[in-house]
Amino acid sequence: MATQEQVKERLLRKFIPPVAIEFDGSASYSVSGAGWTLVTATDSTGSPTDWAVWRGYFDLSGVVVDQATLFTISPVFQEGCDWNYITTNSIGALQVWDIISQEYITDATFDGVIPASGNWIAPGLSGGTDVIGSVRTGAPYELEDIHYGNARSFQFAPAGAGDAVPFLPNQTRSTSWGVGAATAGQKLYVTRALHISSALDAELGNQIRSPPTAVVIPSLIAEESDLRYIERLRRSYVVQGTVD
Repeated sequence: MATQEQVKERLLRKFIPPVAIEFDGSASYSVSGAGWTLVTATDSTGSPTDWAVWRGYFDLSGVVVDQATLFTISPVFQEGCDWNYITTNSIGALQVWDIISQEYITDATFDGVIPASGNWIAPGLSGGTDVIGSVRTGAPYELEDIHYGNARSFQFAPAGAGDAVPFLPNQTRSTSWGVGAATAGQKLYVTRALHISSALDAELGNQIRSPPTAVVIPSLIAEESDLRYIERLRRSYVVQGTVD
């Protein structure tokens, strides 16, 4: 069991491939990009609502074998170029969420979004409950489960006549949350989620292009006292039980 305060540095790195989202001309959207999936959830009125979701993880099994704890410090999502966004929905908004968590973000988490606006209470901000009014009915998460989260809104900015497309959207909001927690778990999860239904009408030519993104997390690995480590380990088993 870990008993000494020995601190090591580690830089965690993960690549999120770009995604291309378009109306497929029938009744749905095509989502093209390595690791990206189309998630059809249920909005706050009980109607279907579409998301594009990418999920990956950092393998921390080596840290667990050493009976150590990993502390994340100021994660960064580094984007290689601009977002591109074309839509006939003049009052819509492209909503983007980036999350680093010690718990897997399930499909059910994306239920409960407000239609049209795309308003959604992100994991960790619902106080561990599964519903707040009609805003969210997805799986509940505690704030301590979220190491880092960022939510952004983009508004469509049509170019003038003759200008090139795709168009560059205007970013109108960026907010962050998370507790920068420590973990003794086997995995640290990365999730990027785009709400399609609040951004795109079901019409040909409507599309979203995301930039290639590098996730960089400076981290410290430390051996804690027995009592503190056992408590973190217990929490990791509770969290893993919700995934399994």
